[in-house]
Amino acid sequence: MYSKPERFEESRLIILNQQGLSLLEIVMAMAVVFLALLGFAGFSVVAHTGMNASEKMTRAVTLAQEKMEDVKREGVPPGLTSSLIRTEPYGSITGAPHHQRRLTITPDDPLLGLHTIAVNVQWDNGAHTTSLKTYLVTD
Repeated sequence: MYSKPERFEESRLIILNQQGLSLLEIVMAMAVVFLALLGFAGFSVVAHTGMNASEKMTRAVTLAQEKMEDVKREGVPPGLTSSLIRTEPYGSITGAPHHQRRLTITPDDPLLGLHTIAVNVQWDNGAHTTSLKTYLVTD
């Protein structure tokens, strides 16, 4: 059996003989870090795509609300007897080059003096759409 000073010397020699990390350990650590960074890059692409889609959806809803407010403020054209359809094609709406907006006013629907106002907004060449609908009474 060793005495205390001999055991201390032996453990001290073991510690002093370690030379640091081997090349294999360094390569493995770099591989783990690389895989972690690669995973974060994938999340970044997904997050960017989601933010882009969300921005276009928000813009579409805002465009529909704006058009709906315009019709409420201006009213229905007098003497309208058949459906009125106005389309603003892609690239014609300021600040929204990827959106198309269509306003449809259907007079006396569902009742006499009550007009259906529908606004449909499409983006990404019709791949996505949102719609708003309301009724407006004429004076």
